[in-house]
Amino acid sequence: MTRKGEGAVLWSSDSGGRGVLVAGTEPPEVVELWDWTLGPGDQHSSEAHTPGTKELLQVQEGTVTVVAGDQTVTLEVGDSVSFPGDVAHSYSNDSAKAARFSLAVFERGVGSGHRETGNA
Repeated sequence: MTRKGEGAVLWSSDSGGRGVLVAGTEPPEVVELWDWTLGPGDQHSSEAHTPGTKELLQVQEGTVTVVAGDQTVTLEVGDSVSFPGDVAHSYSNDSAKAARFSLAVFERGVGSGHRETGNA
């Protein structure tokens, strides 16, 4: 359980942007819930996650542009989008006001890599 204000701030910007991990499940089927704020002009870029990763985003305040691979979509308050997280992607706020969104990330098989064991 995470109480209000206790989430892990894993990204921040000089203009007040923050990416806060508020909840997550244990491997190997990882689901994360994030609370993001992007200050005016902020952009957060992410490399591709493990194959099969999916992300869901809903805008609570402002306007957010999501780029995932060769797809670009601009979202307003109340809009949502699902997109692949296994390609390079970014979230940006091109406006003069802060933007806020919730983000859920599903990443399958994290930490379940095959290990070779030898006989001693």
